[in-house]
Amino acid sequence: MAAPSGASSSSTRLLLLLSLLGFCVALSSQQESSSRTTDSCGAAKLAVASLVPFDTAGFRCAANWKQRDFVLRYKNTGPSEWSFVLSAPDKGSYVAVGFSGKGAMVGSSAVAGWASNGRGAVKQYYLGGKSPDEVAPNRGLLKLVRNRSAVISRSGRLYLAFQLSTDYPQPYLIYAVGPDGNLPPSSTLQLPMHQSMASRAFNYTSGMSSGGGSGDGTFPAERRHGLLAMMGWGVLMPIGMITARYFRQLDPCWFYSHLAIQVSGYAIGIAAVVLGFRLNEDGLKNVGVHKALGIGILAMTSLQVLAILARPDKTSKVRRFWNWYHHNIGRAAILVAVGNVFLGLSIAQETNAYIVSYGVFVAVWVVAVAAFEVKRCYADDD
Repeated sequence: MAAPSGASSSSTRLLLLLSLLGFCVALSSQQESSSRTTDSCGAAKLAVASLVPFDTAGFRCAANWKQRDFVLRYKNTGPSEWSFVLSAPDKGSYVAVGFSGKGAMVGSSAVAGWASNGRGAVKQYYLGGKSPDEVAPNRGLLKLVRNRSAVISRSGRLYLAFQLSTDYPQPYLIYAVGPDGNLPPSSTLQLPMHQSMASRAFNYTSGMSSGGGSGDGTFPAERRHGLLAMMGWGVLMPIGMITARYFRQLDPCWFYSHLAIQVSGYAIGIAAVVLGFRLNEDGLKNVGVHKALGIGILAMTSLQVLAILARPDKTSKVRRFWNWYHHNIGRAAILVAVGNVFLGLSIAQETNAYIVSYGVFVAVWVVAVAAFEVKRCYADDD
């Protein structure tokens, strides 16, 4: 990338600071993510198995609400008997799981649990409406097995264990978490308004959930990560490459356009990486590959940003080696980024609209690059 002779040293220092800041933030986020207390479906044994009032061996496991780090274990433990253990972060609030025939909260029944001063409470609620006054404690259509319910708080997580007497649980699960530090009063047992909820269609045979979605109107963190990565690495970087390769006749506008687009893409990409390290990846396939490719993209783009510090003068004999490095590392980063965006969409099982939309962008970009290359070839012949 050739720069106008008037490019200021302050821009160089800004790029260096941005690169170093990105690495530090991403590294600290990764360390924070790895240090968090989590529950995993990959664990060989439930951490509180000895405290649960029934045998938890052989339970199936599903991370159905990854945004809130909810992990559900379940098993058909006998004739007309199903056992459940719901695990979630303990933030001084209640956690609940409801069972519904059509995915609606109103008209369903739920089991809620919380822990206070070392003691746990498990109650059934009938969800007669959306306001706290319409949620009735100690009522509901679920047949809880007596003396087979418990709440355990251990290592920053809350475990809600219970058994239902039913031939087959209803096909929709409704998850909810209460406001932090706000528990139901012992006098009324009235649940405070949940801070977040989600409804999922659940297949007890396969352990897969689908449909439903977040019931609180929030934008899932996984989708925010995906859109940021798509925009930063997968859209802005390819556009920035086009401005540098095919619009050099517009000197010096091409350089500043290229610089602005790539720095914007780099900053958005860093935000995507930081958010990605905070996501719960339990139960997802190929996440390790996706994360490794993301780190590789971050490394290559950071080298591109730092390359401006080592940019030799146009008259230098090593300038052509620098150009080769800068151009090819950039192309490799773009190719890996496009592939990783599609991999991320596949892992997240996103709707076809996202996949098709990004596929159309990539197709248009490829056609544009091909057309510009043909034009360059004809120009060289002339």
